[in-house]
Formats: sequence, structure tokens, C-alpha cells
Amino acid sequence: MKILLSIKPEYTEKIFSGEKKYEFRKQKPRELVEMVLVYESNPSKNIVGCFTIKKILSGSPENIWKKCKNNGGIEKENYFAYCNDKKVIHAMEIDEFFEFDCPINPFKIISDFKPPQNFIYLENSTFFRALENEDGICKCLEFD
Repeated sequence: MKILLSIKPEYTEKIFSGEKKYEFRKQKPRELVEMVLVYESNPSKNIVGCFTIKKILSGSPENIWKKCKNNGGIEKENYFAYCNDKKVIHAMEIDEFFEFDCPINPFKIISDFKPPQNFIYLENSTFFRALENEDGICKCLEFD
């Protein structure tokens, strides 16, 4: 399964520098994820790369923080503000990552593109089929 995640630019930079090894989410994908395409939110609004997931840790915000704080790429107060009283938080452990030389503008591929609030599944979607023809995406597909 492939998903598209919305991530803020400050965190995409840390992912592609190797500093951020965990991506935190309030929701966990229901299916096994092979590849994550990264949609960088404002001001870029582009798909800037991809990564694979080694595993997903789930637990209380406190327990996930203890396990991931040194490689989470986020300040403690921002992390707990993001958790916003959730009982369970998920940490996607980033395995391989690849940053595109030329980011992909999804609005040029699908005019009514709506960035996901959290993530969207791409498998068998017309959006992903259109993306497969874009430069850069081929490298990500090699992760499968």
C-alpha cells in the first residue's frame, strides 16, 4: 500500500537530512504501508519525495515520546501540542528516504487536488496512476 502524507516543510527538511527518523500520526493506516509519498504543505505545496517505513510504534503519547524523542525531529512542547490529549499516538519509523530533484506539483496533475489532512491511500487511485508518469516517482517505486 502507498499513502500520501501531508508534512510541514520544517519536518520534511529533517526527514531528508536524516535527522528525523520518526513521523508522528494520530491515525495509523489500516493496511501495511510499503511507501509514503511526502506532500510538503504551505508554502511549497509539492510532492517532494518519499520514504519507506521500517515499523510503526503505537502507544500513549508519553511512551512514544520516551522511545522516539532523540530521533523525532520535534520539540517536546510541539509534540505534546500535536498529541492534543489523544490516548494513542503512532510513530512511523522511517527506513529509506529519497528527495526528488524536481518536486512534483500535484495541482498540475489533478486540477482539483485536495491535500490530505492526515494521509490518503494511493493504491489504485487515478491520482497515483497519473503520478507514475512523473519524473522522480520512478525512484520511489524501486522501494517496492
